[in-house]
Amino acid sequence: MTEKKKIGILSYGVVRGLIGQVFGTALGLGFFALLRLILGLGWNPEPTLYFAMIAGFLGFLIGVGAFNDWFKIASGQEITSHPHDPEDWTPLQRYLGFSVDHKIIGIQYGIWSLLLLTVGGTFALLFRIELASPGLQMFTSTSATSLLGLTGFATSFSLHGIVMIASILMGVAAMSNYLMPLMIGAQDMAFPRLNGLSFWIAVPAGIILLSSVAFGGFDTGWVGYPPLSTRAPLGVQMFYLGIFLNGFSGILGSINIIVTFLTMRAQGMTLFKTPVFAWTAFSTAIIQFGATQLIGLSFLMASFQRLFGMGFFDPAKGGDVVLFQHLFWFYSHPVVYVFVLTGLGVISEILPVFARKPLFGYKWVALSSLAIALVGFFVWAHHMFTSGMAPYLRVPFMVSTLLVAVPTGIKFFSWIATLWHGKLIFPTPMLFALGGVVIFLLGGLSGPPAGTVATDLYIHDTYFIVGHFHAT
Repeated sequence: MTEKKKIGILSYGVVRGLIGQVFGTALGLGFFALLRLILGLGWNPEPTLYFAMIAGFLGFLIGVGAFNDWFKIASGQEITSHPHDPEDWTPLQRYLGFSVDHKIIGIQYGIWSLLLLTVGGTFALLFRIELASPGLQMFTSTSATSLLGLTGFATSFSLHGIVMIASILMGVAAMSNYLMPLMIGAQDMAFPRLNGLSFWIAVPAGIILLSSVAFGGFDTGWVGYPPLSTRAPLGVQMFYLGIFLNGFSGILGSINIIVTFLTMRAQGMTLFKTPVFAWTAFSTAIIQFGATQLIGLSFLMASFQRLFGMGFFDPAKGGDVVLFQHLFWFYSHPVVYVFVLTGLGVISEILPVFARKPLFGYKWVALSSLAIALVGFFVWAHHMFTSGMAPYLRVPFMVSTLLVAVPTGIKFFSWIATLWHGKLIFPTPMLFALGGVVIFLLGGLSGPPAGTVATDLYIHDTYFIVGHFHAT
């Protein structure tokens, strides 16, 4: 009989990563505190903790093994161009370690997405319970670092929004990573090591984001607008840093998807023989690759304004507050289509199966995904009709916003035509798909009033908008 190999807790990459993050944060804290002391700057918790968190982030990646092959290259060792997971790994080691298998990484993304979904949903429960009765019931603690403190309500709905967005992005990455290579006949993603790195960047970034609770939270909402963010508690820096670092995950992952889609399709699979879901994965990757830099830039500028006194968004120093909103929404509206297109791609794959008919207008549906992605880059300022931006910008952005309805309508009419005279059966996937169509239709129909200047001036910042974006 073969003796079973003993597996210690340190054999799991995530455990080593968490230890590395704690150690890196402590080391960074001591180093930057000492550096400030040597330079005669005195103790200041904000910049010290900010850079300590960056050190902890790097410590996590080193601990989990994300840089192992890069370290080998740097030391002159040879590595294989087609990496594989170690053969002696147990399944749990694969799922809790640095894997280069796209299916494992897809499941890792999915698990992390569900964990974030649970945390984000818990924040929603907290502030909804608080709203159940007039007055303060829960958020009454006098502790500055307690989630149930006086800023806890604002922190809860702020973290609810941004954590749920991060959760859906992880879910999109899960489906794209797991399904797209299988659908196009690729053995794996184009850059397996980069694929693993993309996922593991998201984990310490999420931890940093959630650590904002321990540093007083933040009362800016999930958008983090200055000038309020310049006076917010220290937790807003953890919010900015966590999302900034999480952006690297999206950018690197999108590069992988774009290259895989364009160069690794099976022989004979032309673009218009590619499954519809692969088209939506490609379209969402274009959005993430092209737009994520802008939210990263806006958050970095806001962080540096607090850290170094730079006046990017301070009118007294020649800055422009509205500039932050332009940079923020240039990403934050297109990212809505990252969520939506993935779901629409799933619906377009499911309906033909259970209608037992080919998808009607396949080429138009495929190209409509690309059209939504591209037009989505020119609609961001409909979030800013009441912001005080130049009035002459309102009409062009209103027109471009309403133009998105055209490729979206193509998908709806394709689904109707696919179902028409089909031999319909209604197992659970079909019910989910039809439910998704109905909910998205409600969200879509509530969009034009929000995208039209005359009506948006009255419904902006109301529960109508909240209902619209939750339905979409």
